[in-house]
Amino acid sequence: MSSELLVRETKILLTDENDALWLLPIEAKLHKLKYLTVVNGTVAMPNPEKDKDNFKLYVKYNKDAYAEIIQLLSQEVLAYVSLSLPEADKFNGHKLWQLLKAKFAGDDLTSRTTALKEFMVIEYKSFSSFMPAVRSANQKIAMSCLQLNDQVRTILMLDKLPQDFESFKTNILMYYETLPFDQVLKSLRIMLLKISSTSRRH
Repeated sequence: MSSELLVRETKILLTDENDALWLLPIEAKLHKLKYLTVVNGTVAMPNPEKDKDNFKLYVKYNKDAYAEIIQLLSQEVLAYVSLSLPEADKFNGHKLWQLLKAKFAGDDLTSRTTALKEFMVIEYKSFSSFMPAVRSANQKIAMSCLQLNDQVRTILMLDKLPQDFESFKTNILMYYETLPFDQVLKSLRIMLLKISSTSRRH
């Protein structure tokens, strides 16, 4: 299947390749709807006997979260959920979230190792392919909670740039070594846009 994002009515659908990019908007949406703490387990299910009102609200949020998540899954992920999620967990947003988390992140060590490997194997072939690859790998590192500080990420990323970027690399390492990684990427993008604009004028 194409690695391009599937979009339905401007909504990003989860595929086997875009989980890092999918996570940001779905978490924001669930947070806005007050469902996120239910699906990620931050809030435990209230006791139905001692706290009936909050129990009913929890059940409602859990079911509504399921509906929100399920409509943002691609066909292949829907097929996986259909085969893997027990019938008893249908309309259970928390169980669905945990299933997807296990599929795409795995256990902590596995997810951290995978995230680091993805970052390490990136090669510079063109600017248009390099930037999305770095951003995707960086998001997966963040998701896996791997302790890789901005300075280390910057050094690893700069090492992948070709000789043409030598002055940029030197400038960053000498004067901006504490700059957040996202800001380094932004600076790199701005520099490339300037070079591209200059080339078109000549």
